[in-house]
Amino acid sequence: MTDPLVTVTKRGRPPQGERAMTDRERKRAQRMRDRRTVIDAIGNETDAPLRALLDLLGRVEVSEPARSSARRAWLAFGQRYGFMTVTE
Repeated sequence: MTDPLVTVTKRGRPPQGERAMTDRERKRAQRMRDRRTVIDAIGNETDAPLRALLDLLGRVEVSEPARSSARRAWLAFGQRYGFMTVTE
């Protein structure tokens, strides 16, 4: 008597497509998501995630629009963590 073949499913998320992503593909997708988040944060600094604000602060020396965006990110960062208030 032989036991019937039992298939054990793996835990975790199933692969998208025919095969699982490689480490390189996964890292590239993460970089693209991070880049998209930073682009979406420009002009919407008050609701942007912390990581996007920090990336915007890192672009200070690139150009004048980037400097302006970094200034707004710094203000949003200060308001969020309470060390800066905005007065008009």
